[in-house]
Amino acid sequence: MQIGFVGLGSMGGPMAANLVMAGFDVTVHDRDSARVASLVERGARPADGLAGLAAADIVLISVPGPPELAAVGAELLSNLAPGSVIINLSTVGVDSIRALATAAAESGIDVVDAPATGAADGARSATLTLMVGAEPLVLERVRPVFDAIASTVMHMGAVGTGSASKLLTNMLWFIHVVALSDAMAIAARSGMDPATFAQLVPQSAGASWVSSHDLPNLLADDDDESFTLALCCKDLRLIGRFQDQLGVGSDLAAAAADRFERALERYGPTRGELAVARLAETAMDVSIRANR
Repeated sequence: MQIGFVGLGSMGGPMAANLVMAGFDVTVHDRDSARVASLVERGARPADGLAGLAAADIVLISVPGPPELAAVGAELLSNLAPGSVIINLSTVGVDSIRALATAAAESGIDVVDAPATGAADGARSATLTLMVGAEPLVLERVRPVFDAIASTVMHMGAVGTGSASKLLTNMLWFIHVVALSDAMAIAARSGMDPATFAQLVPQSAGASWVSSHDLPNLLADDDDESFTLALCCKDLRLIGRFQDQLGVGSDLAAAAADRFERALERYGPTRGELAVARLAETAMDVSIRANR
């Protein structure tokens, strides 16, 4: 089985590396030649552009968003052979992945909608969760690939359900980040030691993946630049569009979107997602960072 991998960022790079370590024949492409070189050192082959992936049986895509997926997908469809499979690991809108699947079907190519969750450390340790929208037989065909990059594979339904699930779980993530930021700042304002309160939260009814994963970074003054404010706001805009398409809305999602947009404006697109907590600190005139 020949594997192609497009997009070697903080998520894609570790996933491609895990496929190489699992023994797959992997050819990689990224606009950043240094990222390609890093994977070649680990045993991958470099692709001569996207056309260099034409012989792949399965191509995985990990790119920032809908425009990049549309561009990469269109070029792959002009090069891949019928019977091949495109796996999208990126966070995109439901309409984007369905459009790719429709175009691919006309060329006899299958699309698997499989956005990943679990952060960059999960990508490195191959403990990601994949939420998959695909035909069952196609999913079984690519499952050995998934086993090399993830510990949990959830089949959500047809193409589109994976992306819908990712948008909703990201909605919960961003709401939790904002709520956790406020709780930490209020605790500090009350005179409590932030580090002590941070020890309590994961042991309480307020526990979440966010509290376990992000509190150490908050205390260490680490905004976690593996996921930037630009990506957070891109996802929150997609979440808003998804709700609009369904004719529904979430006040909490809207509040989280507003907070992240303000953080983006203040701190810039390349700052890590946890920079959003700095807005709560500023508003309450406290610090929740252990080294301040």
